[in-house]
Amino acid sequence: MNKGTLSVAASYVLWGLLPIFWKLLADVDSFYILACRVVFSLIVSAALLPAMKAAGKAARALKSRRLVGLMFACGLLISFNWGVLIYCVAAGRVLDVSLAYYINPLLAILVGFICFRERLSAAQWISVAIAAAGVAAPMVMAGEFPWLAVLCGLSFAIYGAVKKVADIPGEISTFMETLLVVPIALAYIIIAEAGGGPVSTGQLSGWRLLLLPAAGVATFMPVFLYSAGIRTTSMGVSGVLMYINPTLQLFCGAVLYGEKMSPAMTVTFVLVWIATAIYLAGGYYDRKRQKLPEKGEA
Repeated sequence: MNKGTLSVAASYVLWGLLPIFWKLLADVDSFYILACRVVFSLIVSAALLPAMKAAGKAARALKSRRLVGLMFACGLLISFNWGVLIYCVAAGRVLDVSLAYYINPLLAILVGFICFRERLSAAQWISVAIAAAGVAAPMVMAGEFPWLAVLCGLSFAIYGAVKKVADIPGEISTFMETLLVVPIALAYIIIAEAGGGPVSTGQLSGWRLLLLPAAGVATFMPVFLYSAGIRTTSMGVSGVLMYINPTLQLFCGAVLYGEKMSPAMTVTFVLVWIATAIYLAGGYYDRKRQKLPEKGEA
């Protein structure tokens, strides 16, 4: 395993363990934590841009109306995704987050088909169909629908599609995304504190207050590791490693925090795992077939 692959794997490990971090702030208003995450993510990414020799590229990108529009959309989408994740952890629904990132690759396939007219293989169609049946299972069995998981996974899939259109390095896009939505975040923090927010009332003090700037580091590090490693890591390997993230989230929810799976949720996970296995097997078969020599070749 080369350094790039190790870097990508490390990014997924950090993303998978993030629920542990957010659990430390579970009693604080989720919107407030989200706003602080945006602010401190911007501070960290802005501070590191010069060290990464990307400040000039970021300045040039900010002059493009097209990129500013795309990055603002990305900022709104990733903020929504972060907000759902933070809320799920605070509400004791980490399993919903795990499910979201298990189905995310399959949702990304569907978004690619709809937005970019990407062709789907038979295995991908089967995977999407089985995953859809899994997501619908709670509604059929218990009259419920896993809205949080679907919204979290779908927002990230659409976010990925917009980033694909923008096509700029991760460190620059992270800076621009947070920069463009930070006025909203700052406004929320100011209004919250004026009305007796977590800091002014002492709910956040001492070591817990340090968790707010640490949120910026916790957000930026996985993005940095992923951006650094993906350039020398095949998408096939990255696609397999990606399942480290929801697996660790599943461990956090079921083992660390004792969340229980309902029968309907169990059916959902089983069907999504089957869909994931078919998706990975189909991808492996397609890559292997592409490497086979044509007839007549030595």
